[in-house]
Amino acid sequence: MATNYFRHFPTIDYDINKDGVLHRAKDLFRQVRVFGDKEESATGYEFMHVGDGDRPDATASKVYGDGTLYWLFWLVNEHLTVWSDWPRSNFMQEKYIDRKYIGTALVAEVSTSIVSSADSKFTMGEKITGSTSKATGYAINIDPTFNHVVVNDVQGTFQTGETVIGSKSEKSFTLYSFADYKDRPHYYIDSEDNKTTVYNAAYTVKTNAEHERELNDDAKFLKYIPLGYSHQIVKEFRDLIRE
Repeated sequence: MATNYFRHFPTIDYDINKDGVLHRAKDLFRQVRVFGDKEESATGYEFMHVGDGDRPDATASKVYGDGTLYWLFWLVNEHLTVWSDWPRSNFMQEKYIDRKYIGTALVAEVSTSIVSSADSKFTMGEKITGSTSKATGYAINIDPTFNHVVVNDVQGTFQTGETVIGSKSEKSFTLYSFADYKDRPHYYIDSEDNKTTVYNAAYTVKTNAEHERELNDDAKFLKYIPLGYSHQIVKEFRDLIRE
Protein backbone atom coordinates (compact mmCIF):
# COMPACT_ATOMS: atom_id res chain seq x y z
CA MET A 1 0.00 0.00 0.00
CA ALA A 2 2.83 2.40 0.74
CA THR A 3 3.78 2.62 -2.92
CA ASN A 4 0.58 4.53 -3.66
CA TYR A 5 1.81 7.28 -1.35
CA PHE A 6 5.53 7.34 -2.18
CA ARG A 7 5.04 7.21 -5.93
CA HIS A 8 4.23 10.94 -5.73
CA PHE A 9 7.71 11.72 -4.32
CA PRO A 10 10.39 12.87 -6.77
CA THR A 11 13.43 10.66 -7.43
CA ILE A 12 16.92 11.91 -6.51
CA ASP A 13 20.50 10.66 -6.70
CA TYR A 14 21.67 9.74 -3.21
CA ASP A 15 25.02 8.47 -1.88
CA ILE A 16 23.59 5.81 0.43
CA ASN A 17 26.89 4.23 1.50
CA LYS A 18 28.94 7.47 1.51
CA ASP A 19 31.29 5.91 -1.05
CA GLY A 20 30.69 8.28 -3.96
CA VAL A 21 28.35 5.84 -5.74
CA LEU A 22 24.97 7.44 -6.43
CA HIS A 23 21.77 5.44 -6.25
CA ARG A 24 18.34 6.46 -7.50
CA ALA A 25 15.95 6.82 -4.58
CA LYS A 26 12.75 8.53 -3.55
CA ASP A 27 13.28 11.85 -1.76
CA LEU A 28 11.70 10.77 1.51
CA PHE A 29 12.97 13.86 3.33
CA ARG A 30 10.12 15.83 1.82
CA GLN A 31 6.95 16.20 3.78
CA VAL A 32 3.66 17.94 3.19
CA ARG A 33 1.17 18.12 6.04
CA VAL A 34 -1.26 20.96 5.30
CA PHE A 35 -2.67 22.82 2.36
CA GLY A 36 -3.49 26.22 3.81
CA ASP A 37 -6.65 27.88 2.54
CA LYS A 38 -7.44 25.06 0.10
CA GLU A 39 -7.44 22.55 2.91
CA GLU A 40 -9.55 24.75 5.14
CA SER A 41 -12.01 25.31 2.31
CA ALA A 42 -12.87 21.61 2.39
CA THR A 43 -15.80 22.49 4.70
CA GLY A 44 -13.39 22.35 7.70
CA TYR A 45 -12.96 18.54 7.60
CA GLU A 46 -15.32 15.87 8.73
CA PHE A 47 -14.81 13.38 11.54
CA MET A 48 -15.17 9.64 11.81
CA HIS A 49 -14.60 6.78 14.24
CA VAL A 50 -12.33 3.94 13.13
CA GLY A 51 -13.93 0.58 13.81
CA ASP A 52 -12.15 -1.99 15.93
CA GLY A 53 -9.46 -3.60 13.80
CA ASP A 54 -10.20 -1.54 10.66
CA ARG A 55 -7.06 -1.13 8.55
CA PRO A 56 -6.17 2.20 6.91
CA ASP A 57 -6.94 0.89 3.41
CA ALA A 58 -10.29 -0.56 4.51
CA THR A 59 -11.18 2.77 6.12
CA ALA A 60 -10.19 4.68 2.98
CA SER A 61 -12.36 2.33 0.93
CA LYS A 62 -15.35 3.19 3.12
CA VAL A 63 -14.73 6.94 2.91
CA TYR A 64 -13.44 7.38 -0.65
CA GLY A 65 -14.26 4.12 -2.37
CA ASP A 66 -10.50 3.77 -2.96
CA GLY A 67 -8.26 1.96 -0.47
CA THR A 68 -5.10 3.47 -2.00
CA LEU A 69 -6.05 6.90 -0.61
CA TYR A 70 -5.43 5.79 2.98
CA TRP A 71 -2.48 8.21 3.17
CA LEU A 72 -4.85 11.18 3.16
CA PHE A 73 -5.51 10.41 6.83
CA TRP A 74 -1.81 11.03 7.55
CA LEU A 75 -1.95 14.45 5.88
CA VAL A 76 -4.61 15.90 8.15
CA ASN A 77 -4.16 14.11 11.49
CA GLU A 78 -1.20 15.37 13.48
CA HIS A 79 -1.07 12.27 15.68
CA LEU A 80 -0.45 10.12 12.60
CA THR A 81 3.22 10.43 11.66
CA VAL A 82 4.28 6.81 11.08
CA TRP A 83 2.42 3.64 10.16
CA SER A 84 2.39 2.36 13.75
CA ASP A 85 0.40 5.44 14.87
CA TRP A 86 -2.74 3.96 13.32
CA PRO A 87 -5.12 2.91 16.13
CA ARG A 88 -4.73 -0.70 17.21
CA SER A 89 -7.53 -3.21 17.53
CA ASN A 90 -8.59 -3.86 21.13
CA PHE A 91 -6.87 -7.25 21.00
CA MET A 92 -3.59 -5.81 19.69
CA GLN A 93 -3.78 -2.92 22.17
CA GLU A 94 -3.82 -5.35 25.09
CA LYS A 95 -0.79 -7.14 23.66
CA TYR A 96 0.95 -3.77 23.23
CA ILE A 97 0.24 -2.86 26.88
CA ASP A 98 1.59 -6.20 28.09
CA ARG A 99 4.81 -5.63 26.13
CA LYS A 100 5.27 -1.99 27.14
CA TYR A 101 4.49 -2.47 30.83
CA ILE A 102 6.10 -5.82 31.41
CA GLY A 103 6.96 -6.91 34.92
CA THR A 104 5.87 -6.56 38.53
CA ALA A 105 6.06 -3.31 40.49
CA LEU A 106 7.42 -3.68 44.02
CA VAL A 107 6.04 -0.72 45.94
CA ALA A 108 7.70 1.05 48.85
CA GLU A 109 5.74 3.19 51.30
CA VAL A 110 7.88 6.28 50.56
CA SER A 111 10.18 7.23 47.69
CA THR A 112 13.21 7.59 49.96
CA SER A 113 13.10 3.84 50.44
CA ILE A 114 14.28 3.35 46.86
CA VAL A 115 16.19 6.57 46.11
CA SER A 116 18.54 8.82 48.04
CA SER A 117 18.39 12.44 46.88
CA ALA A 118 18.57 12.11 43.08
CA ASP A 119 20.39 8.77 43.13
CA SER A 120 18.81 5.35 43.00
CA LYS A 121 19.63 3.00 45.84
CA PHE A 122 19.30 0.07 43.47
CA THR A 123 21.16 -0.88 40.31
CA MET A 124 19.38 -1.45 37.03
CA GLY A 125 19.49 -5.12 36.14
CA GLU A 126 20.39 -6.35 39.60
CA LYS A 127 18.62 -9.31 41.14
CA ILE A 128 15.99 -8.45 43.75
CA THR A 129 15.07 -11.11 46.31
CA GLY A 130 12.26 -11.31 48.87
CA SER A 131 13.59 -12.15 52.32
CA THR A 132 10.67 -14.41 53.27
CA SER A 133 9.17 -15.59 49.99
CA LYS A 134 12.57 -16.01 48.29
CA ALA A 135 10.87 -14.72 45.16
CA THR A 136 13.26 -13.08 42.70
CA GLY A 137 13.21 -10.64 39.81
CA TYR A 138 15.56 -8.27 37.97
CA ALA A 139 15.22 -4.48 38.27
CA ILE A 140 14.25 -2.81 34.98
CA ASN A 141 12.70 0.45 36.23
CA ILE A 142 13.21 2.50 39.40
CA ASP A 143 10.57 5.20 39.76
CA PRO A 144 10.51 7.42 42.87
CA THR A 145 7.44 9.27 41.58
CA PHE A 146 5.31 6.22 42.26
CA ASN A 147 7.61 4.64 44.87
CA HIS A 148 8.23 1.41 42.99
CA VAL A 149 10.93 -0.79 41.57
CA VAL A 150 9.77 -2.76 38.53
CA VAL A 151 11.22 -6.24 38.15
CA ASN A 152 10.87 -8.75 35.33
CA ASP A 153 11.56 -12.46 34.94
CA VAL A 154 9.87 -12.97 38.32
CA GLN A 155 10.23 -16.35 39.92
CA GLY A 156 7.92 -17.08 42.86
CA THR A 157 5.50 -14.67 44.55
CA PHE A 158 6.59 -11.70 46.63
CA GLN A 159 4.86 -11.11 49.96
CA THR A 160 3.64 -7.81 51.35
CA GLY A 161 5.59 -6.84 54.46
CA GLU A 162 8.75 -8.73 53.62
CA THR A 163 12.11 -7.11 52.96
CA VAL A 164 13.30 -7.04 49.36
CA ILE A 165 17.05 -6.87 48.85
CA GLY A 166 19.26 -5.95 45.90
CA SER A 167 22.02 -8.51 45.31
CA LYS A 168 24.52 -5.95 43.96
CA SER A 169 23.64 -2.75 45.80
CA GLU A 170 22.71 -4.66 48.99
CA LYS A 171 20.02 -2.02 49.53
CA SER A 172 16.61 -3.03 50.84
CA PHE A 173 13.12 -1.79 51.67
CA THR A 174 9.95 -3.16 53.19
CA LEU A 175 7.50 -4.24 50.52
CA TYR A 176 4.38 -2.12 51.01
CA SER A 177 2.47 -3.72 48.11
CA PHE A 178 3.04 -5.15 44.66
CA ALA A 179 1.09 -5.27 41.37
CA ASP A 180 1.51 -5.85 37.67
CA TYR A 181 3.30 -2.82 36.25
CA LYS A 182 0.44 -2.16 33.82
CA ASP A 183 -1.93 -1.79 36.79
CA ARG A 184 0.20 0.80 38.59
CA PRO A 185 -0.70 4.53 38.47
CA HIS A 186 0.21 6.56 35.40
CA TYR A 187 -1.26 9.67 37.01
CA TYR A 188 -4.06 10.76 39.34
CA ILE A 189 -7.10 12.93 38.66
CA ASP A 190 -7.90 15.51 41.34
CA SER A 191 -11.29 16.93 42.35
CA GLU A 192 -11.07 19.56 39.59
CA ASP A 193 -10.36 16.94 36.93
CA ASN A 194 -6.71 17.92 36.63
CA LYS A 195 -3.95 15.37 36.10
CA THR A 196 -1.25 15.07 38.75
CA THR A 197 1.42 12.62 39.85
CA VAL A 198 1.01 13.66 43.50
CA TYR A 199 -0.82 11.00 45.49
CA ASN A 200 -3.95 11.81 47.45
CA ALA A 201 -6.33 9.15 48.73
CA ALA A 202 -9.27 11.22 47.43
CA TYR A 203 -7.92 11.32 43.87
CA THR A 204 -8.89 8.91 41.09
CA VAL A 205 -6.15 6.60 39.89
CA LYS A 206 -5.50 6.28 36.16
CA THR A 207 -3.38 3.18 35.60
CA ASN A 208 -0.80 2.65 32.89
CA ALA A 209 -3.15 0.28 31.09
CA GLU A 210 -6.09 2.69 31.30
CA HIS A 211 -3.92 5.53 30.03
CA GLU A 212 -2.81 3.53 26.98
CA ARG A 213 -6.36 2.43 26.21
CA GLU A 214 -7.55 6.04 26.32
CA LEU A 215 -4.77 7.13 23.96
CA ASN A 216 -5.71 4.40 21.51
CA ASP A 217 -9.42 5.19 21.78
CA ASP A 218 -8.71 8.88 21.14
CA ALA A 219 -6.66 7.93 18.07
CA LYS A 220 -9.72 6.21 16.62
CA PHE A 221 -11.40 9.59 16.07
CA LEU A 222 -9.97 10.91 12.82
CA LYS A 223 -10.32 14.03 10.76
CA TYR A 224 -10.76 13.32 7.09
CA ILE A 225 -11.03 15.30 3.91
CA PRO A 226 -14.60 15.12 2.55
CA LEU A 227 -15.06 12.91 -0.49
CA GLY A 228 -15.80 15.81 -2.84
CA TYR A 229 -12.39 17.39 -2.14
CA SER A 230 -10.17 14.30 -2.13
CA HIS A 231 -9.13 14.54 -5.80
CA GLN A 232 -8.30 18.23 -5.37
CA ILE A 233 -6.11 17.48 -2.36
CA VAL A 234 -4.32 14.59 -4.11
CA LYS A 235 -3.46 16.91 -6.99
CA GLU A 236 -2.32 19.65 -4.61
CA PHE A 237 -0.15 17.19 -2.70
CA ARG A 238 1.43 15.88 -5.90
CA ASP A 239 2.26 19.41 -7.05
CA LEU A 240 3.69 20.48 -3.70
CA ILE A 241 5.81 17.38 -3.09
CA ARG A 242 7.43 17.72 -6.50
CA GLU A 243 8.33 21.40 -6.17
